[in-house]
Amino acid sequence: MFTPKAFKEESFETIKAFIKDQPQATIIAHTNTGLEACHIPMYWQDDGSQFGCLYGHITKVNALNDIDNTDAPWLVIFQDAGHYISPNWYPSKAVTHKEVPTWNYRSVHITGHVTLLTEPETLIEILSELTSDFEANQPIPWTLNDAPKKYIQALCRAIVGIRVDITDVQAQFKLSQNKTADNQAGVIAGLKQLKTAKADKMAKLVKKANEY
Repeated sequence: MFTPKAFKEESFETIKAFIKDQPQATIIAHTNTGLEACHIPMYWQDDGSQFGCLYGHITKVNALNDIDNTDAPWLVIFQDAGHYISPNWYPSKAVTHKEVPTWNYRSVHITGHVTLLTEPETLIEILSELTSDFEANQPIPWTLNDAPKKYIQALCRAIVGIRVDITDVQAQFKLSQNKTADNQAGVIAGLKQLKTAKADKMAKLVKKANEY
């Protein structure tokens, strides 16, 4: 991933927090029928290695399950929706007019080697971990035990677990770091004027990234 120095995020703790906050992953891999991509939630786990690993699952009929060479690396992308940035928000635009529209966003690219998992116990662990994360804020969290055991067992026979052993991590958090303090303040003010949850979130990210 091409990443200008100003936008490079190197804190692995920050990257892990981002993955937990934005768990919907885009997986890209070469299969027996060509390049394939799919979108699934994944979670990070510490396994004692340098970067840890990612877990998720797909259906057995997914083309990603149709691979012969499991040594070939997979690319996993986590990205937020980001936000449009208007050049009108930069004070310098009124003076020089040398500003253009752009898009602020955060993106993490992870490369790793995959293992496909079919053991029922492992699949239950993956499903339980994902469910626990997503149900954490529910008044009455749903668990696998709320469904009939045979029903869950049947579902497990239709899916394949994915473990990605991470070999490389690249992260780009583009949050107006390449702009002057005045223009960064203008971006924050412009976003706040929109009065939307999405804009407010980006304003907070820009403020935090640039230590306002």
